[in-house]
Amino acid sequence: MAKLSLKKNISSMQVIKTLQMLLQGNFTMNELIEKLNAEESEPIFNNSVISKYINTCRICGIDIPKIHNKYFVASMPFGLELTINDINLLENFQNVVRGEMTSRYNKIFDNFLDKLNRFSNKKIARVEKDSHQASTELFERAVYEKRKIKLMFKNRIELVCIPVKIIDGKTRTLFHVNCNGKDRMIGTERVSGIEVLSEKFVKNHDEKSVLFILKGTLAQRYKLRENEHIVNPYDGESMTVSNENKHILFSRLLRYDKYCEVVTPKPYREEMCQLIDDMLSNYGV
Repeated sequence: MAKLSLKKNISSMQVIKTLQMLLQGNFTMNELIEKLNAEESEPIFNNSVISKYINTCRICGIDIPKIHNKYFVASMPFGLELTINDINLLENFQNVVRGEMTSRYNKIFDNFLDKLNRFSNKKIARVEKDSHQASTELFERAVYEKRKIKLMFKNRIELVCIPVKIIDGKTRTLFHVNCNGKDRMIGTERVSGIEVLSEKFVKNHDEKSVLFILKGTLAQRYKLRENEHIVNPYDGESMTVSNENKHILFSRLLRYDKYCEVVTPKPYREEMCQLIDDMLSNYGV
């Protein structure tokens, strides 16, 4: 029998390696570079290469957002079809593990649920002390994707609402949501689970993009981030950029020093000025 001639496409293999790593956890770009290169005889992964591979996955229908500098596999077009009976069975199984097993087996089961969630068509996280980070990441992911969520309460009541933000207080953590046009603050201790729904919501009228100007050499070499687009292209001196996510933007803009200026909206510009003044006051300036 004649041997089959096989040709391995290196780029395709690297895309699969990148996706395989993302399915193992949520990582920053630096963490991805370190973990992927650890499996190679010599470093071949860098920021540019991994960004290209992630975009390839996105083109194939795999949803990979980035929140707080970490990349997530949010959903896959070929995800497992979990029914409500499957979810209830997993919850009962979880209750047995929580009540009867050691902390080591609790951790193993939590890792199993996390991996199952990545391959599932339903993104569900149980809100417990041990899984607080997973539930808050799921909430923030829903905000990022502009998707409605279903909160499942311990008294079996379910509430479909729009996620707004997470508020970490001194004594408790609150989910800020909007239900039927009314804002509500719901303590996480009342919630047993969160499900991200496929239905998207329209941005509130008071949500605005941040408009900022980049100058000099920074404007020449600047690369657009997610949620950004060019309003006025580089004219030899500056360029104007719009970004929809203020909450993760300001800390980055501060690093650009005199080469960056927040223009609009006015409250955001004033907030940036106050942030700079507060920083300077710490040094007695």
